[in-house]
Amino acid sequence: MNGIDTNDLDAVIAKTFGEVKTAINAHNEKSLHMYSAALRALVELRREVTPN
Repeated sequence: MNGIDTNDLDAVIAKTFGEVKTAINAHNEKSLHMYSAALRALVELRREVTPN
């Protein structure tokens, strides 16, 4: 995939992971589901852009 900066993507993954931790600590189930789904999608995207 062209045009995706892996450093930027890694930063977004780290930020989203932080949001998952915050949702867990706040016992906010709705946010936890939302950020968990986003994190799974971002990790899959990262897997796609990583050279073999």
